[in-house]
Amino acid sequence: MIDNNTCFVMSMMCFHTLCNCCLAILGQYIYQYFLANYPNDDSRAWINITSLTSHIYESNQGTCMQNTTAENTTSAAEVWAQKRSADLIFQSTLWRAFPVIIVTYLFGLYASRLNRRLVLFLSLFGGALHVVICQAIIYRDLPEYWWYIASFIVGIAGGTNVVGIVLNLIITEITEDNERSSRFVAISAISTAVSAAATFGIGYYIQWRGYTDILWMAIGFEVLCMFSILFLPKSTHSSSPPPIADDTTSLLAPSSVDFNIKTVSSSKCSQYFDMCMIFSFRRHPPKKAISLIIIIVSYIFHTLASSSLAPLLWYLLGAPFCWTSKDLGYFSAISQIAIAVFSVLGMKILNVFGANDALICAFGHVSFFVYSLITALSKNTWQLCLSILALPFSIYQSSLTISMLSKLLEVHERHNVFALLTEINTIIACFGSSFFNWLYARTVTYEKNFTLLVGCGLCVVPFILNIYLYIINRRTDSEERLSVAEHVNVNSSTFSLPNNVLTQDADLPGSFLSSLSLNNSHCLSQNQNEITTRANSYPSTSERHAFA
Repeated sequence: MIDNNTCFVMSMMCFHTLCNCCLAILGQYIYQYFLANYPNDDSRAWINITSLTSHIYESNQGTCMQNTTAENTTSAAEVWAQKRSADLIFQSTLWRAFPVIIVTYLFGLYASRLNRRLVLFLSLFGGALHVVICQAIIYRDLPEYWWYIASFIVGIAGGTNVVGIVLNLIITEITEDNERSSRFVAISAISTAVSAAATFGIGYYIQWRGYTDILWMAIGFEVLCMFSILFLPKSTHSSSPPPIADDTTSLLAPSSVDFNIKTVSSSKCSQYFDMCMIFSFRRHPPKKAISLIIIIVSYIFHTLASSSLAPLLWYLLGAPFCWTSKDLGYFSAISQIAIAVFSVLGMKILNVFGANDALICAFGHVSFFVYSLITALSKNTWQLCLSILALPFSIYQSSLTISMLSKLLEVHERHNVFALLTEINTIIACFGSSFFNWLYARTVTYEKNFTLLVGCGLCVVPFILNIYLYIINRRTDSEERLSVAEHVNVNSSTFSLPNNVLTQDADLPGSFLSSLSLNNSHCLSQNQNEITTRANSYPSTSERHAFA
């Protein structure tokens, strides 16, 4: 049975995905504007979008196709339009990057204390205001710097990043640990299917009616998202204080290394470092800390490699492909349908063969390498379609990272780690996409596929890290099974000894000290280290006494 939290997540995800699909057409409009106005005075205002309809596409595609038979396969107008488009997106992304990084960090730091409804409403309202400004740029012929103002406003609101944090927290709270990986992949697949249907229809609609109606639809979907907030159920964790607020709770933490540390800092300034301190070797056993660091670093390189696909739009609009919005809609829809179907199918098959999350992510990086390489070397449309076969499996790192981290963390640690993960994604997505757009603008004349080749090289690093993580997890599982087997054998032999009762009586002081340190730690804080040391000096005997 589907509960209220699941209904809210699905409705919010669908409306927000549709809104993002509508906003994705801004890049096409910017490119078509520059291409239609070459040569052009840079200070000229933006033309009204209602004049940019299907006849513009037909003339642009005809010019592009003629250029593919010439020695210079890319005309000066196309090069100029791609450079200007990439530069505009680069600068707009920078204007959005700085405020969104700060807002995302602050929200992640105080996520457990903030009202989720209010945070979601402010983020969605900022997104709607961003679309309104874009419409004003088009209708009122505003100067180019208004694009930067719109980007800055959506950055202050947090936008997709804050919405993503809230949805990830809700999904984590309503899902069991053993079902979390499959749930994240399934939700990602549903989102991709919705995006596929939307992009397919948008490609046809642009040729029929232009861009303005699509942007009005984006505002409508933002309003529907705001309406969905009314049905957000009360969180099971956000309203309760963290379980590590004092020394008593710290002693009751499951990990023995938590006896000598405080998780909540008394200083406001030091709270800003709590996110990174989650991965400290003092807070977790060495193998768990190493696993957490490997997962984060793998995600960083995966996000950076994915950012290399940011200039793919300009790559497909120019020669030798010369695609229109309808062609882009076809390709996007087929790609996303393939992701929605085969990503889940591939996940099920890999689980049947016993692959864990780390091995699945490693397979995903191999698929990303194949996809980027085929796309970079393609000269025809059928070759691009061939690359779609590898695309569905390339998303596993982004889909499974949160699930992998949540399995290694306590409930009270997830807010900080999810915020840190979103912060990393925000920084790399903003600066990474900006960098690759800037790089594409400088290399389009000489080597159009250079950014795609860079992405191929970047995905090698997370592949190696995930293989290493797989080896660590395999060794850890083997050691745990061996330890359990030895423990069972020791207990079996202990029951057969005639002095079994005497052995247990000798262990009573150790058991007494363990229970004393757990139950009375709030009044014995000055002797905490001594009690903990003495309690830990009898680990095996305490276990035998408890077992008996």
